[in-house]
Amino acid sequence: MGTGVHASDETDGFKSKAKYCLKCAGRLEDRIIEDKARRACTACDFVFYQDPKPVAGVLAVRDGNLLLVQRGNEPKRGRWSFPTGYIDVGDSPEETAIREAKEEANVDVQLNSLLGVYSDKRRTVVLVIYTGTIGAGNPAAGAEALDARLFDLQDLPILAFDHDYDILTDLFSKTQEHNRTEMVTR
Repeated sequence: MGTGVHASDETDGFKSKAKYCLKCAGRLEDRIIEDKARRACTACDFVFYQDPKPVAGVLAVRDGNLLLVQRGNEPKRGRWSFPTGYIDVGDSPEETAIREAKEEANVDVQLNSLLGVYSDKRRTVVLVIYTGTIGAGNPAAGAEALDARLFDLQDLPILAFDHDYDILTDLFSKTQEHNRTEMVTR
């Protein structure tokens, strides 16, 4: 078995299109390594690990309304979702969540807490999602969005991804838990 850079771990439905080795430019072939189909070099045994890409985002609110952006890029162009983006090398998930709210919706947010980390075999990403509050700015479409708006939590549009609903379920669950705690301590 060779060693390899974690460039992405194969999951059901996501097969690497890599054809050549990153170390020696030899041809890659499919092999069973660590009980999974992986791409490996025929010349030097380098293993091309297909890892998920880290993404961060924020569920930002103002006056009880949730910030959503209408996606300007595929996948799901035209559908609504939370401001999210890839975590760049050298950036923290927190910095990314704040940056993406500014880039996609032209608002400044203050992060409150980590809501959760989301991933499964269907996804090529690992989502790190925070809750936050909108400070300065009024929602307006940024470079990667068609629109940005605040929505009443009881009147949300159809969301882009199935996991968006899982994330909202967690938000509602934590909000109810927080409200119950406040009632008990009064």
